[in-house]
Amino acid sequence: MKVLLVSPNIETLPDPVFPLGLSYLAASLRDRGLSHRILDLCFIDNYEDEIGKILAAYDPDVIALSLRNVDNVSYPNYISYIPFYEKVVQTMRRRSRAPIVLGGSGFSLLPGPLMKLLQADFGIVGEGESALAGLVEQIERNDCPPGKIIEGYCESEAHHHDLPQPDRSLFENENYLVRGGMGNIQTKRGCPFRCIYCTYPVIEGQQMRMRSPNSVCDEIEDLLHRGIDTIFVVDNTFNYPLRHAEQICEEIIRRRLAIKWSCYANPGFVTEGLIERMMTAGCTGVEFGTDAANDIMLQNMGKGFTVADITRASSICREAAMPFCHSLLLGGPGETMDTVQETLNTINTLSPTAAIAMVGIRVFPKTALSDIAKNEGMITADEDFLKPVFYLAPAVKNKLLPHIENFAKSHRNWILPGLNVNITLDLQRKLRRFGIKGPLWEHMKTGYRSK
Repeated sequence: MKVLLVSPNIETLPDPVFPLGLSYLAASLRDRGLSHRILDLCFIDNYEDEIGKILAAYDPDVIALSLRNVDNVSYPNYISYIPFYEKVVQTMRRRSRAPIVLGGSGFSLLPGPLMKLLQADFGIVGEGESALAGLVEQIERNDCPPGKIIEGYCESEAHHHDLPQPDRSLFENENYLVRGGMGNIQTKRGCPFRCIYCTYPVIEGQQMRMRSPNSVCDEIEDLLHRGIDTIFVVDNTFNYPLRHAEQICEEIIRRRLAIKWSCYANPGFVTEGLIERMMTAGCTGVEFGTDAANDIMLQNMGKGFTVADITRASSICREAAMPFCHSLLLGGPGETMDTVQETLNTINTLSPTAAIAMVGIRVFPKTALSDIAKNEGMITADEDFLKPVFYLAPAVKNKLLPHIENFAKSHRNWILPGLNVNITLDLQRKLRRFGIKGPLWEHMKTGYRSK
């Protein structure tokens, strides 16, 4: 059986993201002895021609599409990726009779609606390494009825195995470094936290499964061998559990790996010792999933930490000269203009390298926020969520956007993605042409600014 793995993700702002999930699938198929090829559409000018060429040359028995996101979760200027996915599937249907399998994090959030809209033959929810290989073998035996959606993640078995090494050998890795400024890596899966809007527990489960430091550093060595010397750790929270993060840093240091990296972090689990180890291990920046800087709003958002924790984490980073960013989600349940202003003022006094402010929160099913939105009459029980629904608290709905826009425009290190304030595609390309690597927010105080 021949499998064509397809990444239809063409978003390039803030950066094009290497299809890490697809590289895990490639490793699984390789290990099962299944023939496969990669079609990454991110840097393709004419997707129809490229699809036609690979289908004619390879003639796959199965086509598997990994849908990373369904939209850019950005308000008010949101971009839906679904129309492009429709075009890709339609092009493949015209040129191949191979069954189409949908998967990826975006699909896992809306499996039923996407199966119906894209008229796919099969779907995989959650992790697909074992599920896809098994499905391909079932298809070969004609032992799987079309229309089936497979659960690819089994939490009860989660602690029995380390995560596999992804296979990047068939990808254009250098393109992601040159145009995106970095590669990526994952050191764990699963999220035990209870943020009301978060989809990580839906996609990966709540039980954490951690890779060994040796496994992580073996992958870093492979990345360095491929010329990738800057990476982003895509874990939802790198610094929890704290000891796991420390051990990874210690192994990087022990091996003397010349890697630069950055990560997401929880301000409730920051110590001086951890930040020191991270910097020694090559960490160039920490992005805190802060969301708010008001204790009532932090509680409403289910964050599990306080303004005191945010202040302390910021102080530790600042004193260590570690670049740090606070990502904010404004407009959540209970938000008022007073709580908004308190968040803006508090974050500003912490002197972060940058702050990223999202206005409105994209609602997804199976989250606490979707229940809140349903109870408040914002969505109906049969909402399919294909068209983005953004939660905005009634008290700030008509005031928040212009207020934060004016604030961001007067603070050069504040990024407002929903209105492209202090970040645009032109700015991104300019910085990458200058050879700047890593997340763009790390360079917010270097003098570059969008007009």
